[in-house]
Amino acid sequence: MDSKLKELVKKRASCKAKLTLFSNYLNVVLSCSRLSDLQVTELETRLDKMDLLYNDYDKIQGDIELLMEDSAEALADREAFQNQYFSLVSSAREVRRQHSERRASVLVSSVQASDNNDATQSKHSVVKLPQISLPHFDGSYQHWLEFRDTFDSLIHKNTLLDDISKFHYLRSSLKGAAALIIRSLDFNSGNYSIAWDLLTKRYNNNRLLVNNHVQSLFNVDQIEKESSKAVRHLVDSTTKNLRALTILGQPTQHWDTLIIYIMAHKLDTKTYVHWEEFRNTLSEAPTLSKFLTFLNNRADLLESVEDSEAIKNKTSNNKSNKQKSFAITSTDNNNISNKVSSSNCPMCKQSHVLFKCDSFRKLTSDVRNQKAKEYKVCLNCLNPGHSEQKCKLWARCKYCKAKHNTLLHVDKDSEPTTSSQITDNVTLTAKAIQNTTSSTVLLSTARVKVRDSSGRSHVARVLLDNGSTANFITEELCAENQMACVHRRN
Repeated sequence: MDSKLKELVKKRASCKAKLTLFSNYLNVVLSCSRLSDLQVTELETRLDKMDLLYNDYDKIQGDIELLMEDSAEALADREAFQNQYFSLVSSAREVRRQHSERRASVLVSSVQASDNNDATQSKHSVVKLPQISLPHFDGSYQHWLEFRDTFDSLIHKNTLLDDISKFHYLRSSLKGAAALIIRSLDFNSGNYSIAWDLLTKRYNNNRLLVNNHVQSLFNVDQIEKESSKAVRHLVDSTTKNLRALTILGQPTQHWDTLIIYIMAHKLDTKTYVHWEEFRNTLSEAPTLSKFLTFLNNRADLLESVEDSEAIKNKTSNNKSNKQKSFAITSTDNNNISNKVSSSNCPMCKQSHVLFKCDSFRKLTSDVRNQKAKEYKVCLNCLNPGHSEQKCKLWARCKYCKAKHNTLLHVDKDSEPTTSSQITDNVTLTAKAIQNTTSSTVLLSTARVKVRDSSGRSHVARVLLDNGSTANFITEELCAENQMACVHRRN
């Protein structure tokens, strides 16, 4: 067991060393003001390797946790590795995203410059369709402002397009109820301005627009299960409606408290708990900007975990059923570690878990039990969010092997015992063994060498009973020892 554990610890150290090398490389990348395409390609290649590194570490750490009795040390190591890993991966992805946006901006500018040069040659020449796809409008008030501003900028105010071309773009962009408004108009250049006026008079209704966007803020879908996609949808939907209300002249800059309340109650239970824990660390009321930053960071973390689990599940499909079961167990413990890493100690409010709290460890066992129940944490792993009956951690109390944390163990037999009580206990135990002949119990045995008081060795067979509270020796073995002593005197 020790050699196996040492080998796993060496493999884990190799994973940590690779993560440190990636950290050093990323520091060099972050120091560059602009990256070349070759550097970005190298960054993407290294980032792909990080997913494989996480899978290797997760498997090795899972094996280590199976062999270790102290769950606190194992969870602490997993927490430190994950914190560093997710921080580095998030930074690398942000660098890659910024480079992609910068490159796209350069391409758009280049295309626009080329189109302008071609258009100046002849205003009435054939005009190519714009590269940017026009949005469609189906008559929903929620999408009117976005459609109006985009179409107005790209088509309606474009002096390089004639009215018949503008009318063509308008008709192709309208769907549903919006298309019915201009369906009766003949397709000619003189009717374009009439069609555009009909649309704006129909949908430029500030009162209806404000009511619609406010209603959308309240009616955003409730998140039932923790996921990065659902969190991002909540953020995007809320910011889109707030932006529209700002354009409509509403004082949205004073709505932070109300918007935070609405959005927080749309979160799933786990994310809501994390938000409440984060808010408790703030010295003043949170702003909407801080809340949105928290949700975006949370979505980034969930996306990294989901990507890692997807790769791990794909790999596990090619393995045996035993390996699949272990992969599921590792995933469960990974979720426990994620929850631990984002929680603060309920006792001292510092950034560590309860079982690492010095103040908690200094308490007596009885008081620790009382505090654990008061904080409503799992009595097996001392983490919030579940009970000991649903705890996925396989570690048990190292003293009594019961399903509770070793820090919560209470020795009920610690009172002093008299010699007469010891004798009575031995007698009762012996009688209890004699009375078990009605049932069959199979115990392990072993041949050992026993030395008597004179130093001579005797071969004996011992009975291995891990639950035994008394030790016995046969009269035959005892007589052997006495006979040896008599022979030595003679």
